[in-house]
Amino acid sequence: AAFPRGRPRSGTMGFPISDVLTDESIVCEFTCKICCNLVEYGHAAYTHCSHVFCESCLADWVARSSDPEVLAEAAMNGEPARGPRCPTCNAGIAGQGKVAPLQTQPLAWRLLGRVQVRCPLHDSTSCGWRGDLSEVSAHLTNSESHLKGQDYAPSNATQNAEALKNQGNAKFQSHAYREAIQLYSKAISAAPGVAAYYGNRAAAWLMVGAAKECAEDCRRAIQLDSGYVKGYVRLAKALVELSDVDGAEESLRAASTRCPGKKEIEEELARVRLLSAHLAEGERALACDEPARALEMFVAAARVTQCASVTLGAARAEIALGRCDGAMRTTAAVIRAEPGNVRAYAARGLALCLKLDFDQGMKHIREGLRLDPDHAECAGLFRRMKRAGAALDRGRNASSKRDFEAACEAFTDALDAARAPTHSPFTASVLAQRANARLRLKEYDESLADCAAAIASQEDHKPAYFTQATALLHLGKPHEAEESLAVLLKMDPGDETVRRHHEKAAFEVRKSKRPDYYAILGISRVASVPEVKQAYKARCMEWHPDRHANSSDEERATAERNFKLLGEALEIMEDQMKRQLYDEGFDKEAIAERVEAARRAAHRGGYGNGHGCGSGGGCGSGGCH
Repeated sequence: AAFPRGRPRSGTMGFPISDVLTDESIVCEFTCKICCNLVEYGHAAYTHCSHVFCESCLADWVARSSDPEVLAEAAMNGEPARGPRCPTCNAGIAGQGKVAPLQTQPLAWRLLGRVQVRCPLHDSTSCGWRGDLSEVSAHLTNSESHLKGQDYAPSNATQNAEALKNQGNAKFQSHAYREAIQLYSKAISAAPGVAAYYGNRAAAWLMVGAAKECAEDCRRAIQLDSGYVKGYVRLAKALVELSDVDGAEESLRAASTRCPGKKEIEEELARVRLLSAHLAEGERALACDEPARALEMFVAAARVTQCASVTLGAARAEIALGRCDGAMRTTAAVIRAEPGNVRAYAARGLALCLKLDFDQGMKHIREGLRLDPDHAECAGLFRRMKRAGAALDRGRNASSKRDFEAACEAFTDALDAARAPTHSPFTASVLAQRANARLRLKEYDESLADCAAAIASQEDHKPAYFTQATALLHLGKPHEAEESLAVLLKMDPGDETVRRHHEKAAFEVRKSKRPDYYAILGISRVASVPEVKQAYKARCMEWHPDRHANSSDEERATAERNFKLLGEALEIMEDQMKRQLYDEGFDKEAIAERVEAARRAAHRGGYGNGHGCGSGGGCGSGGCH
């Protein structure tokens, strides 16, 4: 299959087939059909259709197969749009499991490693080494093996170094950056005065995330050649990755003076200045309590680079917005990459404390102080969180001892000490706990205010909803309590605790709508059944419709309504079970449902118990005539 048209391929991939000594019948299975060389050992890909390619060749093939220019050309030719295809057999290779490293095929991997080759630099260096493909990298970077220790001889040092550099370039193009670094290092050892060797190694260092080593190589390259443009550009990239944006800008300004009119330097300088502007605006927004604006700026900066200062800026903005989970993931990644980053430990410690994990939070903050005891931000944060955590513990202990006044005071101290963001989990939790303490003190209005603030902080904070509903019920507002819990139930319909609270509030709503039969009859709650009947007769004489036959329409309607309610009241009050259910808060419909359920249960339990017609005392035994 031909390589997809579009942009031409750059560089040479794989191991030169001309330097392979093993029989072609074996080698052909390991020949990349894209670059037509032996596949790179350690960087070979195996497709589900049993073909082998260089990893970088296949990745380039897949990318170019999805190139818009290629797809547009296929559409113009009337060809259907298809996903990436195998270059050998045209089978589809898109999807999970369709391509894997050759190491997943142990036998093929061993056979490839044992292919006999000669030194790929033999034409330029006359090296006579021969061996396994798996040993080529070790050979090229071993002075005793390659040229038998003569590669540093002044007579052929430049020639050998250039050959090593070319091999390093091939590894770089194959994305084998670590191997490229080793080859560039050998080239530098052979000819230490060539700026391009340091520049190439700097590029490889940058690709493996070693920005510090990249900067060092760039500075050495610039010392050797003050006009080395790539050295300035790569130095700026490395400094940006090291979060030294000011240093990167200063370096590029100096480079533009030494190398005026160079497009690469001007483009990189514009990129760094844009990054600097985003960072400055993000810091200003954080200082002015505009976290949404700050996050927007740091996200824009992240499109330029993912350096620690940008990542931590975004994490701090997320913390200010109350998104502690995202900030914890971000800061953890920074700490893994830079174990000595004090600001990362401080930000992660704050996020953990705001998630109420004070043990881990204080541990991270202390680690930051251990790394830099004079770090002002970390020291101030340590004092704040220590006071906040202690106050929170005091409040919880006071609540457990039912000293709710002391609990309220302690929770207030915790909020004041922490100075936590409005939308943080810490703020919502402490407000909800103070609301519960105020509820126990029967300070219902203050409790409701704290609940509202907690819900505004975290809209799904369940304890705040429960306390709010309880306070509203105490204030005789069951409808508002039910509406509040309905919102929470909609957020989490599967939570049984929420459902029970909502059912209780709905019950109170129904209870509030039922008639007060005691007031209708004019009796006390301990009235006996005879007293109920006597009161019923007296009230009937008052509200009987016949006594209001000559009254106005409105008065007759009122009399009929009251007379009907008297009948309902008598029905409930003279039946012990119904009256008990009424006293428990059930309305007429719920009472009827439970009485019917009890009747059915009694019927099922009493059938065939010796008292009906199917028993020995029934029909057929002289019991019925």
